[in-house]
Amino acid sequence: MSSNDIAMDDFARAVRGILLRAGFAPPGINEACVLVFDSSSLATHAAAAERVLDAGERDRAARFHFERDRTVYLLAHALWRMVLGICLDVDATAVPLVRMPSGQPQLPGTPLATSLSHSGNWVALAVGHAVTVGVDIERSPARIALADLLTTICTPAEAADMRELPVAAREAALLALWTRKEALLKAFGTGLLEPPSTLPAAVSTSVKAPPGSAYPPCRVCDLSLPAEVVGAVAVPVAIGLCHLYMSAGTGARIMLAVGAGTDGAPSSP
Repeated sequence: MSSNDIAMDDFARAVRGILLRAGFAPPGINEACVLVFDSSSLATHAAAAERVLDAGERDRAARFHFERDRTVYLLAHALWRMVLGICLDVDATAVPLVRMPSGQPQLPGTPLATSLSHSGNWVALAVGHAVTVGVDIERSPARIALADLLTTICTPAEAADMRELPVAAREAALLALWTRKEALLKAFGTGLLEPPSTLPAAVSTSVKAPPGSAYPPCRVCDLSLPAEVVGAVAVPVAIGLCHLYMSAGTGARIMLAVGAGTDGAPSSP
């Protein structure tokens, strides 16, 4: 066995350990899931991670100016492919992961949708038995004063609500709102081409896609995460169950449960 093969085996073993501790299971029909992990635990496996990626991903990784950013990219995309491989029962290198001109990832020829986000060392990936899904994660507190961007982020009604909050609470609320909007805009396939201020993002309400998007209405919910990070996931209203898995081994949490005996609100962690 070559040194490269040994390194790949070690990386695969480390990833299996993360998924085992998280209790990860592929989503079923009309289900979605989010896996959140701290990539620093895999930092020594960056070289092996690069071998999992396709040529386009490796080219993008090579363009990063800072090595730490390149490492997070490699680890995030490799683990993303490995999780998708488990969900599709194919090798990670055979996952048909492509990007639309908008940047939205797609899995053509499969029943799954997927999304990826990373901020600092933190990575979130979403997979759903759906036509689309969107996830966003951001370090907390934000690196900029979000109150200065209030009218850029918020609808008029949201801005009015934010102005009623104390300054410290306003920044946290704006960051949570921003992640919800990012998740929705990813799910709708528009990204920031659609002004966030035009899109309401109340938790667990049905949000219509903006004009020009062919995707169905989606719900968005906040993710229950460690204090240093904030996240959200958006899924079509047809999705009845969404699980959150944490690499820290806290077990699966139901973030969204819709069906008999529920009102569509996220369940308690």
